[in-house]
Amino acid sequence: MPERSGHYRTLMLGLFATLSFSGLAHADGPPFDLPVDCPDNTCDIVHYVDHDAGPNIRDYACGTTTYDGHRGTDFAIPDEATMIDGVSVRSIADGTVVALREGVEDIDSGRIAQSGLEGVECGNGILIDHDDGWQSQYCHLRRGWVAVKKGDRVSRGQIIARIGISGQATFPHLHFNLRKDGQLIDPFSGTAMGASNQNDCNVENAALWSSGARAQLSYNEITLYGHGFSMARPNASDLKRGYGKDQELPNTSPGLYFWAYLIGANDGDVIRMSLQTPEGKGGHRDFTIDLPNDAGPRAKWFFINMDRPGKIWPAGTYNGEITFTRAGSAPRLIGQSDLTIR
Repeated sequence: MPERSGHYRTLMLGLFATLSFSGLAHADGPPFDLPVDCPDNTCDIVHYVDHDAGPNIRDYACGTTTYDGHRGTDFAIPDEATMIDGVSVRSIADGTVVALREGVEDIDSGRIAQSGLEGVECGNGILIDHDDGWQSQYCHLRRGWVAVKKGDRVSRGQIIARIGISGQATFPHLHFNLRKDGQLIDPFSGTAMGASNQNDCNVENAALWSSGARAQLSYNEITLYGHGFSMARPNASDLKRGYGKDQELPNTSPGLYFWAYLIGANDGDVIRMSLQTPEGKGGHRDFTIDLPNDAGPRAKWFFINMDRPGKIWPAGTYNGEITFTRAGSAPRLIGQSDLTIR
């Protein structure tokens, strides 16, 4: 999430000259290691740096996996249950901790008054100085799990915290910023925010990441943040907490819901939710996104449901699928789940 003000605020910068770091490669500088332990060695990046200087949005690959004015890279984890299990945050290189904040509560900021976040948008955070003018910033860390203090020397790959949901965050994730001589840098394009133009777009770009980091990175034009089955109508807060992922339900369940929570839905996208019974009966429901680019994350959740056909559900395996279609591209399956009713 963007930090618009507070202790970790940096000045909103206008136009930047393109910077080239092709010749820089230091033990305590680029290429950098990942700032987070990605579950299953695959990173879910739900927002990149916004390179469009106007009201529209454009990430380093000329996609829309960002939102207006987003100043960093958001590494997401599946839900709050995963957060409680613990996902480590690591220093991207050797350096010195020059600032930190600890003690901000982990809570979905959508459930509290925005005035309560003034000055603590980053939540629990750490700022580290590296050599040659590089700095890395880590936001929305879990309260009680910041493992360093101001003045500490840290080494590349050292665990410094855990992912949380503190500050201006509506789901558990690490908001990561990288700076060179005070200018915010996109680690994918290798350029300052706003300096990457449309001729530079390439989904394979990972300019400032190490080879080990690159192996865990892939570009997502949309992220299926979560999906699953539940016996009652879910809500967004429950889904982000990790509820509604049942793999087995009793045959007396009052209802049957198949849901999906997506981040990065774009205006005109079509999400198809399909649900089938063990006998192959069922159907689908299409959701067309009417959501022009705006100043906030484009997260949406959807569901399809069935009514119980009598006193009990037929026993067997129920199947749910999510298909995603963006204008100019063929439909593709992005999620699938099975549920057993005995």
